Amino acid sequence: MVVSMNGLRNQLLANYNSLVNVLNSNIKDESWDPHVVVDVDRIQRQLDSIRSCIVTLAFTYQEGEDGWDAMPDDTEFAIFNPEEEEL
Repeated sequence: MVVSMNGLRNQLLANYNSLVNVLNSNIKDESWDPHVVVDVDRIQRQLDSIRSCIVTLAFTYQEGEDGWDAMPDDTEFAIFNPEEEEL
Protein backbone atom coordinates (compact mmCIF):
# COMPACT_ATOMS: atom_id res chain seq x y z
CA MET A 1 0.00 0.00 0.00
CA VAL A 2 1.37 3.39 -0.95
CA VAL A 3 0.12 6.22 1.22
CA SER A 4 0.81 9.93 0.95
CA MET A 5 1.39 11.21 4.44
CA ASN A 6 1.13 14.91 3.48
CA GLY A 7 -2.59 15.29 4.21
CA LEU A 8 -2.27 13.41 7.49
CA ARG A 9 0.74 15.45 8.59
CA ASN A 10 -0.92 18.74 7.65
CA GLN A 11 -4.12 17.85 9.50
CA LEU A 12 -2.22 16.75 12.61
CA LEU A 13 -0.16 19.93 12.65
CA ALA A 14 -3.13 22.24 12.06
CA ASN A 15 -5.21 20.64 14.81
CA TYR A 16 -2.30 20.46 17.24
CA ASN A 17 -1.52 24.15 16.69
CA SER A 18 -5.19 25.07 17.09
CA LEU A 19 -5.42 23.08 20.32
CA VAL A 20 -2.24 24.64 21.73
CA ASN A 21 -3.50 28.14 20.88
CA VAL A 22 -6.78 27.50 22.72
CA LEU A 23 -4.97 26.05 25.74
CA ASN A 24 -2.35 28.84 25.83
CA SER A 25 -5.00 31.53 25.63
CA ASN A 26 -6.77 30.00 28.63
CA ILE A 27 -3.85 29.71 31.04
CA LYS A 28 -4.86 31.34 34.30
CA ASP A 29 -1.89 32.44 36.33
CA GLU A 30 -2.34 31.64 39.96
CA SER A 31 1.15 32.77 40.97
CA TRP A 32 3.10 29.52 41.40
CA ASP A 33 0.18 27.31 40.36
CA PRO A 34 -0.88 28.19 36.80
CA HIS A 35 -3.73 26.14 35.38
CA VAL A 36 -5.86 25.96 32.26
CA VAL A 37 -9.58 26.53 32.36
CA VAL A 38 -11.28 25.79 29.07
CA ASP A 39 -14.73 24.78 27.92
CA VAL A 40 -14.69 21.18 26.67
CA ASP A 41 -16.46 22.20 23.46
CA ARG A 42 -13.56 24.52 22.56
CA ILE A 43 -11.12 21.60 22.25
CA GLN A 44 -13.37 18.67 21.33
CA ARG A 45 -13.06 19.04 17.54
CA GLN A 46 -9.26 19.32 17.59
CA LEU A 47 -8.85 16.34 19.87
CA ASP A 48 -11.27 14.24 17.82
CA SER A 49 -9.40 15.10 14.64
CA ILE A 50 -6.00 14.39 16.18
CA ARG A 51 -7.31 11.05 17.43
CA SER A 52 -8.65 10.21 13.97
CA CYS A 53 -5.27 10.98 12.39
CA ILE A 54 -3.44 8.87 14.96
CA VAL A 55 -5.82 5.94 14.37
CA THR A 56 -5.24 6.25 10.62
CA LEU A 57 -1.48 6.37 11.12
CA ALA A 58 -1.57 3.43 13.54
CA PHE A 59 -3.20 1.16 10.98
CA THR A 60 -0.98 2.03 8.03
CA TYR A 61 1.90 -0.20 7.15
CA GLN A 62 4.72 -0.33 4.66
CA GLU A 63 6.05 -3.56 3.27
CA GLY A 64 9.73 -4.18 2.70
CA GLU A 65 12.98 -4.09 4.56
CA ASP A 66 12.53 -0.52 5.83
CA GLY A 67 8.79 -0.92 6.37
CA TRP A 68 6.68 -1.19 9.48
CA ASP A 69 3.74 -3.30 10.59
CA ALA A 70 0.24 -2.04 11.30
CA MET A 71 -0.66 -1.99 14.98
CA PRO A 72 -2.80 -4.88 16.27
CA ASP A 73 -6.55 -4.65 15.63
CA ASP A 74 -7.24 -4.55 19.37
CA THR A 75 -5.12 -1.40 19.90
CA GLU A 76 -7.01 1.01 22.14
CA PHE A 77 -7.27 4.74 21.62
CA ALA A 78 -8.45 6.91 24.50
CA ILE A 79 -11.45 9.13 23.85
CA PHE A 80 -11.59 12.66 25.22
CA ASN A 81 -14.89 13.40 26.94
CA PRO A 82 -16.38 9.91 26.35
CA GLU A 83 -19.67 10.84 28.01
CA GLU A 84 -20.31 13.36 25.22
CA GLU A 85 -19.67 10.75 22.53
CA GLU A 86 -22.24 8.38 24.05
CA LEU A 87 -25.08 10.90 23.65
